[in-house]
Amino acid sequence: MRKYSRILSLVAVLLLLWLGWYWMRAHRAPHVDQPSPEGAQSGANSVQNDPVKIFQRAFWASPTDEDTILHAERREWSDAEGVLKWEWFLVVEPSPALLRRLRDDNVFGLVPATSAAAIGNAPGWFRFDTGKVSVLKSPRGRLQLIFSKNDRTLYATDSGRGFVRGAPEPVRPAPQQAPVPGRLPTTSPPRPQP
Repeated sequence: MRKYSRILSLVAVLLLLWLGWYWMRAHRAPHVDQPSPEGAQSGANSVQNDPVKIFQRAFWASPTDEDTILHAERREWSDAEGVLKWEWFLVVEPSPALLRRLRDDNVFGLVPATSAAAIGNAPGWFRFDTGKVSVLKSPRGRLQLIFSKNDRTLYATDSGRGFVRGAPEPVRPAPQQAPVPGRLPTTSPPRPQP
């Protein structure tokens, strides 16, 4: 009888530990912002606010438990053929591993810049003191990582165009009707050359 009560107690303790872990994980989930007024007014067809998905698309990695996503927004302009233009904004309190990956390892091949490039129609929460940041920019693109010198805050943004559409299909002539086969061929026989 004691054996069963010990097993039952062990199962109950494990169940309580699992429930506590699950509850803590659910309450540490990133806060999801509502679409910013700027995103709604920008004319974008789609405004996304899933912080984990935006983080993954921006940094090509999933956030860890040490990364705190403060704000995130991705906007897309599209038509029936696909995405024409996109932009995203992200504010993160990065983990040491993410800082090392982005700044020290420089996985995106960014170059130091003296200041951040002008960012049009950014959300209201994407504000920083330009004199108190260090900036890494893409040499040819619009990716910017803006590191606050005052606190551990990373402001990141990028924008671009969708896939470039190919040339239109050439107009093909209508197929000609084949002659009705008969007894004689439709072309002349070859003529020997002397």
